[in-house]
Amino acid sequence: MATAKVIVVVGATGNQGSSVAKTFLNLSTTWRVRCLTRSPSSPVSESLAAQGAEIVQGNLEDTASLAAAFQGAHAIFLNTDFWATYHPAKAALEAEKKSVEPASQKAFDYETTNGKNAVDVAAAVPTLQRFVYSALSPITKGSGGKYTHAFHSEAKSWIVEYIENEQPQLGKKTSIIYPGIYNVNRMLAPRLDAASGKYLFVLPVEKSTRLPLIDAKESIGLFVQELIEDEAPGKKLLAYDSYLKTEEIVAEWSKASGKEAIFVPISIETMHEKFGLPYELLDAPAYLSEFGYTAGIDGILEPHQLAKKVHTQSFEDWLKERNWGELLAA
Repeated sequence: MATAKVIVVVGATGNQGSSVAKTFLNLSTTWRVRCLTRSPSSPVSESLAAQGAEIVQGNLEDTASLAAAFQGAHAIFLNTDFWATYHPAKAALEAEKKSVEPASQKAFDYETTNGKNAVDVAAAVPTLQRFVYSALSPITKGSGGKYTHAFHSEAKSWIVEYIENEQPQLGKKTSIIYPGIYNVNRMLAPRLDAASGKYLFVLPVEKSTRLPLIDAKESIGLFVQELIEDEAPGKKLLAYDSYLKTEEIVAEWSKASGKEAIFVPISIETMHEKFGLPYELLDAPAYLSEFGYTAGIDGILEPHQLAKKVHTQSFEDWLKERNWGELLAA
């Protein structure tokens, strides 16, 4: 009997990482799962350990801990984090009544440094066969420089370019997954208008804008499995369960909830001025509405183009399973 291969999951307690860990834990005859986490005693870490995962303490700032975690790995899944740095930095600036823009640069620097650390250590692992990085669309490039404030996207795009340009041997083993918009994204949760009794989707996109949607906790791991087991390296995959127009999303939500919902378009300038939302958050929907979700990415694949069909739950079926009594009461 062949020895099981080792996949290391970086960020295994997050939405994407936990999905990858869960998927490969179900492949125990061929894969062993090693999870890198800052907190081995957290409930999620303990749950993964109970399912058979090897839990290793470490973080992306500590290259020695990465080298230990990556030792003997045949595959590595990496997802880097922008928001854990951005949100507290933004809050601190707001408390001082200062511009929040420096928070974006701080989070960008932190994420790209961490990504570089992981990439450099992975490149030196002699047993490594496959490397999968979770990225986002290159908004500045894809918009021709029109939208330049989405540092959370630019950080991941920087890491993709670093792999391709600075670690080309690792690049030959690498695939990039571009997850769609999470089903649980707050943008997809309408607010009740008390005066009319209708639910309003107030969004800075057009009704015809197509949005790729994904249940990250359930589907990401299945797509990563496909990239590792059945696809040649070098693929760039837009991972989604459903790809719907905004008006279709509103209609599906209304049908599942039993409540009337309407789409209300709004500009990012109005959202910034009226609601105080930073352009860090607003440039992305403006970009995808004007240029499309994958503008700036060469050779992107969609799920139907994969060698094997990945079976995931549609957005419509996901909505049907929601606890609407609880959601509408919130």
